[in-house]
Amino acid sequence: MRDSTAALWKLLRSGRPVACVFYEDWAAREQLLELSYLVAPDDYEVHRTEDLEDVFREDRRGTLLLIAPSNEIDAVRRLDAHRDIVAGRTAPAVLFLLRRGSGLQELAVRRGLGELLRGQEIDPADLDTFEVDHERQQFCDTVTQTPEEWLDEWRQGKKADTPENNLLLHQALLLEREHRG
Repeated sequence: MRDSTAALWKLLRSGRPVACVFYEDWAAREQLLELSYLVAPDDYEVHRTEDLEDVFREDRRGTLLLIAPSNEIDAVRRLDAHRDIVAGRTAPAVLFLLRRGSGLQELAVRRGLGELLRGQEIDPADLDTFEVDHERQQFCDTVTQTPEEWLDEWRQGKKADTPENNLLLHQALLLEREHRG
């Protein structure tokens, strides 16, 4: 999750009034919300909310809002309808949307909000997939074998039991598991 952590860190410091984070499932959303608290700039009070009224309140303009709406379609529609107020925020309002959910579909037709969000959307799964692909390629370049080929030789007893190979074993097992999904 190094890439997604770095992307979230940058997103929260962009100086833009609104952002969007896509998540795979409820557990992933909770992890991303917790991570947001950890990487949030010290300059802002951080507040998790389901209530979109927090976005529009004058006394919350400088509060970094982590919005986990119970109705994503309604949230997207309301943010789009009040883009002028959203654009005046001094701290980001971060909307969390289910990756294949109805809120994301609604966002696709809300061009005004989509334009305001341009460049302020992150999908940690895409970033982390890139990271795994990169680490897999590094493994292949280093040992001149795919993780599966290396593991096959390990399982056949063709690899020595050394500290270096034990580290490679753990890395190869993780990469193999990620590759299989």
